[in-house]
Amino acid sequence: MAATKAAADLLGRFQPRMRYDSLESYFADSAGEWTGNPHNKLRRAGGEAVRIGAGHELSLDLLGKERYADGNQVEEGDLIESEQDDYGEQYVALRRAHPEFRNVVYGRAVRSHGRLWLQYWFFYFLNDYQLAWGIDVHEGDWEMVQLRLEGGGSEPEIAVYAQHAFCEVRSWADVEKDEGRPVVYVGRGSHASFFTAGYHPTAFYDVTDGKRHPKVEPRLEIVGDEPPRWLEWPGFWGGARAGAKGPGGPCRHEQWDEPEKLLEKEAVTPPGAPRPDEPKLWARRRRNRLLLEFDFSKMPEPPRRLVATVNSEDEPDVPPHTFRFGLRTVVLGSLQSRIELEPQKHYDVSLAVVDGQGRPTTAQLSLFGPSTGLQGLIHRLGAAAGRLVHLARLAFFGGE
Repeated sequence: MAATKAAADLLGRFQPRMRYDSLESYFADSAGEWTGNPHNKLRRAGGEAVRIGAGHELSLDLLGKERYADGNQVEEGDLIESEQDDYGEQYVALRRAHPEFRNVVYGRAVRSHGRLWLQYWFFYFLNDYQLAWGIDVHEGDWEMVQLRLEGGGSEPEIAVYAQHAFCEVRSWADVEKDEGRPVVYVGRGSHASFFTAGYHPTAFYDVTDGKRHPKVEPRLEIVGDEPPRWLEWPGFWGGARAGAKGPGGPCRHEQWDEPEKLLEKEAVTPPGAPRPDEPKLWARRRRNRLLLEFDFSKMPEPPRRLVATVNSEDEPDVPPHTFRFGLRTVVLGSLQSRIELEPQKHYDVSLAVVDGQGRPTTAQLSLFGPSTGLQGLIHRLGAAAGRLVHLARLAFFGGE
């Protein structure tokens, strides 16, 4: 049964505005990405591949609550996992081949105890906390926020944002809005939902600056009173290849049927969590490749990783791509990468580190225009001069 027109109108009216961190490279998309990825397989808990019956293939339509569409029994612990661990490459290829998968939000209206809840569920291809292959990396990721309306009210009274195993609650008056719609700041790599940009001392240590917006407005897919079979599949949206096991789907969360249950998990966090020391980072274009320079001499200890996310506004079909560099014993220097920056394109490059305590630093942004023509020559000469000054400063003043 479809959602009522009134409920559908409310879901559309209050659809969240997604704001991602500058380093983010995985975005809220269709769950069809996970079943449509050619490298993914449906497996039993013990690792045995499920033999999909003739005339069927792995897709959302195959999944079901008790039986798959081909007649196979759904078993406890069934999961979908990738056979490869090059997740960034898989994600880029999948998004380019299937534009219909990009930027999707699932909306669902639930009535409970005389109140109407507007739920918004987000699926992400990979959870990569800090985007640095650190703690809590797992395939697939389900996140959500929900808004509560009293009785026949036409506007929410509270908003509830899920954050790992907990949540944060605010009155509607205290929620940041964009044209009347709540703004959701998405945690870097973890995809936890926050009311504000900045550092957040959750069960982990989240950071988001909210400066990266979806390249197109996410499409709202409304889930009716009788959800599609795949949303009631009790299996897991990811295996353990990346580290942790993938999550269960929305139907495995208590708030799916009882939205109030999430309120019981409101987090209590101490204010003023210590922030990591910020490093000095520079990104440059050198011979049409990305050159990274860094100075960690003022940090208590060298960081664990340097992280760079590269994006081009001239490639609307390609998501930002994240690169990671291990530099635990290096304090000062430069790194000439193999990352190509095509001379005729614009790029934005965001840099950060994960410090010795496992804390991510805020993103530092560098912008590059095309390096062709007279304007490009001027930019290249300016960059060369800046590099000479920078190297001289490091040599004579130790980074001061």
